[in-house]
Parts: sequence; structure tokens; C-alpha cells
Amino acid sequence: MNYLEIAGSKYSGVELADITADRLYEIGVKSFQSIEVSVRKNHLSIAFDNEQDVEIVKAISGSESQSLNNIFETRNADLFLLSLVNTSHQPGFC
Repeated sequence: MNYLEIAGSKYSGVELADITADRLYEIGVKSFQSIEVSVRKNHLSIAFDNEQDVEIVKAISGSESQSLNNIFETRNADLFLLSLVNTSHQPGFC
């Protein structure tokens, strides 16, 4: 599989990384350095400059896990992206 299907649409890893960057920027999380998406493993990894932005992303994902070296990771990229898109569509972010 070379894509992830989210809400009936198929996306490549590059498309998902771009969507993630756009949505993070929209909600004011701008310290990300890299975004990697593995569509085969449904895995997403984001490296940040600061712990505050990692904590914001963890709250969006509902994760309570520890992050090392300001890196957020999830093995549920599709669910995280849905949460991120829903967050960015909330009043105050639109």
C-alpha cells in the first residue's frame, strides 16, 4: 500500500506531510523541523524546536506518552491527522 485512506480519500506520505505542516501552521504550531509519514506503517513523526509545541500536538492526539528530544510520534497517523484537521476547523483557528 502506497497511500493512507482517510475519510474516503487516498493520500501519499508526501501529501500527508504537507497537510500536517499546513494545519500545524494554521493553529500556530510553527516550530516543526521535519515531518515524516510512513503510509505503510501508518506512522507519523514530527521533530520540533521546543517542548511546548510537542505538548500541543500530544494534546491534539490525546497522547500522554513521553516524547524524547522534542519528537512526537504516533502509530495512528490517520487518526492524528483527523484530529488535527478537526482542531484546525474549530472557531478561533478558521
